[in-house]
Amino acid sequence: MKLISRYILCFLLVGSIAACKSPQKQASTPASPASTSDLTEKEELDFAYLFFEASKDKILGNYPQAIAKFSQAIRINPRNAAAHYELSQMYLQNGNADLAEISGQQAIKFDTKNIWYKLSLATIYERTGKSEKIIPLIKAVADADPRNPEYQYTLANAYSMTGKFEDAVKIFDKLESQMGISEEFSAQKKALYMRMKKPEKAIEEIRKLMNAFPDEISYRGFLAEIYEEQGQDENALKEYQEIVRIDPQNASVYFSLAEYYRRTGDKEKSVDALRKAMKNPNTEVDLKLQVLSSYYELSMVYPELTEQAMELCSLMVDTHPESARARVVYGDFLYREGKMEEAKTQFEKVLLDDKSVFGVWNQLLMIESELKNHKRVVELSTEAIELFPTSPVFYLYSGISSMQLKDYTKAIETLKGGAEITVGNNPLSAQFFASLGDSYNATKQYKESDEAYEKALRYDANNTYVLNNFAYYLSVRKENLDRALELSSKSNELKPNNSSFLDTKAWIYYQKADYQNAAIWIDKAIESGGMKSGTIVEHKGDILWKLGKTNDALDFWKRAKELGGASEKIDQKINSQNLVE
Repeated sequence: MKLISRYILCFLLVGSIAACKSPQKQASTPASPASTSDLTEKEELDFAYLFFEASKDKILGNYPQAIAKFSQAIRINPRNAAAHYELSQMYLQNGNADLAEISGQQAIKFDTKNIWYKLSLATIYERTGKSEKIIPLIKAVADADPRNPEYQYTLANAYSMTGKFEDAVKIFDKLESQMGISEEFSAQKKALYMRMKKPEKAIEEIRKLMNAFPDEISYRGFLAEIYEEQGQDENALKEYQEIVRIDPQNASVYFSLAEYYRRTGDKEKSVDALRKAMKNPNTEVDLKLQVLSSYYELSMVYPELTEQAMELCSLMVDTHPESARARVVYGDFLYREGKMEEAKTQFEKVLLDDKSVFGVWNQLLMIESELKNHKRVVELSTEAIELFPTSPVFYLYSGISSMQLKDYTKAIETLKGGAEITVGNNPLSAQFFASLGDSYNATKQYKESDEAYEKALRYDANNTYVLNNFAYYLSVRKENLDRALELSSKSNELKPNNSSFLDTKAWIYYQKADYQNAAIWIDKAIESGGMKSGTIVEHKGDILWKLGKTNDALDFWKRAKELGGASEKIDQKINSQNLVE
């Protein structure tokens, strides 16, 4: 809790209003320009004008101008407390606490009775960490108005902040004698006694509350917490069980019991308490979500907790079927565990009630993409684009799935739209232009394809996917092979031992009729797992044929046909035992 925070808005507002009034002595207000007999009539007028203009700039938020004008006013009348106070406020607003402190001290020097100046300087001391200087200021304010409980309360907090806990307790005792027993005062004293390592005194305070308000069972929870902190587990458990006996529908006690049993090693009772909490309709959804968030992290480290977490999620959703957040958390768990269809169901139910949740659209589209439901992805992303027309990610989902459906016209149109609205996100822009490059290549719009790949590389020069694809398509067309080799070499440097990337480099050498280097790189591709790829094995055969090893070439062509994924000419090569290009 901030020590002076409850006063800040008050004295700033009053200060602004007072500063706009005509110059006159007003000791009771935070800041009001006062005339002095030492000034000439012209000086008084000049001072009043500058003070008014500075106050106007302050209200308008023109802080540098306000600081300059208050400083000018002080040069005319250096003993004016209101001007020093206002300058202090401006420095504080501008982030210069040291100058704010100096001006605040000057304000009090020239007006020792103004409580607002003292409260303001106390706030500055708090900001600068000079807590030892706060107490004299707040004590002076409290002593000036001893029956004001706000000042007494603030003084108690000042004592607490500076470690003078006994003094703070005395003030709360005094307030209690004036205003009666209250939860606020007892809670403050309980916290102070615990910091003083006097738990028995803290227990006395809570028992006093329980006697004063016997129907308020939450105080038993306070008492149980103290017992737990002191290692008095049996006493803590008795208090929790008493709460359950008095109010079995109490929303929070089951969480406390769950934590108690977890700490004392009774896992089954801990989980049972959580089950009761999750099934309790009176328990706030936020509390349940906090517990499940901790489960989400813990179950990644301790997988044996996953089953419990899923059960608790299900109970929460059954108890709060209307809660979108509950379903999202459950959906996240299901997705993480690979239960795609069940996760999808949770996210779909959220969107049935509320289509405005961006993250749910994104999660649902991610799932449909992973399930390769490309038609559904296009349908969903089209709807999402209507709802979120300035969100590029939905254009990307639509474009990529349209490519998978070989609807390249729609893919190009959507990808271009997404690329146009992507600003300040280089990786995403690179992804758009990479996909455009693939789509243009598929429709034999090679000039546009090359331009798109080059744009993608301008956004992400180390994108290995783009480097390899661009290089490979150039090699297939036997165009700009030097550029292709440059691109392929970089992709292999960035991601070595990738059979596909190695095959691309081999094929570029092949197209350049450098069969010796082609053989070197195709062997590297084979060694890196290329024997599982029909394309790579077929390329190996082609290179062998060029090197005059026709029998070996035929063996590799046959293997490529068995693997699948070879070119349409593989049968001609095998049947004719000759290279067909």
